Amino acid sequence: MCQSSQLIVCLTKDMSLEVLNLLYILSRKYSFFKLRQSEPQNLIIDTEQNYLLSSSLTSSQISLSDTCFLIGVNPRYEGAKLNLALRSRYLKGNFKIIQIGASSNATFTTHNFSNNTRSLKSLIEGNNLFCQDLVNASNPILISNSEMFKRKDFFSMTHALKLLMKYLNAYSYSNISKQLNILNSTLNENGVNNLNILKTIQSFDFRNSQGVYFFNNSFHTYNVKKLLNLKLLNFFQDSEHTSKLLITQNSTLEMKKIAMFRKNFYLENQIHLPNNVFFEVSGTYINTNGKINKTTKVITSLNQTKSN
Repeated sequence: MCQSSQLIVCLTKDMSLEVLNLLYILSRKYSFFKLRQSEPQNLIIDTEQNYLLSSSLTSSQISLSDTCFLIGVNPRYEGAKLNLALRSRYLKGNFKIIQIGASSNATFTTHNFSNNTRSLKSLIEGNNLFCQDLVNASNPILISNSEMFKRKDFFSMTHALKLLMKYLNAYSYSNISKQLNILNSTLNENGVNNLNILKTIQSFDFRNSQGVYFFNNSFHTYNVKKLLNLKLLNFFQDSEHTSKLLITQNSTLEMKKIAMFRKNFYLENQIHLPNNVFFEVSGTYINTNGKINKTTKVITSLNQTKSN
């Protein structure tokens, strides 16, 4: 019985909905195409509130709040539109912004009291001074980001945040129901989450395939670097020494990383497909609020590159 070889297509969450749907159709029509993502995403997509900013989190709702609690998120670099809304509310006065995470140069003053999960634990237990601020706050806003789903202890973190919201709704003097808002920093992360078909690329994908296609992918992601380091330590000693194909599609050419992949995963043949950058193409994306946004091309490519 003849068994067809697989071609692994490793994607990122920056591609448009048009390209994502075309790849999905391609994988459904030809079963040897296997779609993978470069980083793990332990996400529960039963309800959209688990991975989106709340639809009620508008400028008018933020104006009714006097406290914002940021958990491991920097809105200045991860959500420019949200950052503008928070800054606008901060400049009006009587608005406290509490932050758990690394200190950052924000466009407004924040009260950073921790950089680890112990303070979050004390907050849930009610042993933290900021518990009074949250309980007495008028319509407090709690915002985290999707990066917490990539942590090894994501299950404990998710459970802890659910307990925080439960106790806050139970003991808060505000009658407005509170919920945790998830900020997505990647361009089309919600579009990929809604499709819910991508598994994380693993070691057996390299062993059982005849080639790997890195689509707009960076070799600097944690999971890809981990796989490469394990190979350098001879972790995959049972890999077959067969000629395999490496395809890279990107606006940049990372020669050193490509050379390491070709050497350590027996990728003897390599093809590079240069493509246009973000400002040279048009596309459709789903933003962190779950709304569909369309971008337009603002500059014309001067080279012979093509769109995705």
